[in-house]
Amino acid sequence: MDNHTDVSPSYARLVRLNGLCHEIFELPSGPFFVFADDVALRLTAFEGGIDEKALARDIPRRRNAPIRTALKFLDAYVHGLKAPMPPLDLSVYTEGERAIYRALMKVPFGRTISYGDLARRAGFEGGGRFAGNCMAKNDFPVFIPCHRVIKSDGGIGRFSGGTGIKELLLGHEGSLPVRMRGGASTAHRF
Repeated sequence: MDNHTDVSPSYARLVRLNGLCHEIFELPSGPFFVFADDVALRLTAFEGGIDEKALARDIPRRRNAPIRTALKFLDAYVHGLKAPMPPLDLSVYTEGERAIYRALMKVPFGRTISYGDLARRAGFEGGGRFAGNCMAKNDFPVFIPCHRVIKSDGGIGRFSGGTGIKELLLGHEGSLPVRMRGGASTAHRF
């Protein structure tokens, strides 16, 4: 993503919210932007997904309660620990999308799941493509760990932050899939 226009529906929605603020967490991959109002997180984005000049103009940098919880969660994540999840605003998603995200949030650190298996666990038999579309719409990468969803042949698939960041996150968790001959994967599957 080159600028905020790549996340324009989410970013445009954010700019209109009252009381919105942001903070930046330094992941090993680079800056990670966290946006929240006083109720919940509204969006997260990797470097390159946000026009930082527009951001500085549009949304103040400050730490409210959801952002403080998010920063504690991210710090724990980087150190391989658990922490309470910040509240996430999932109101823009359909019930089906929320079911996919709830199922994904049960996949633990260090494990992966295929798009098809994720869809099945959420009650959508044969819904691998639907699960993939949900991952593409995920406004909360890392919190809703879409990087843990891989292709059934062991390939890592796509990622909103880029495949390099997906590989870095999976490597950090010790679950980077390695494609073997015949399509088998050595990834830790959930």
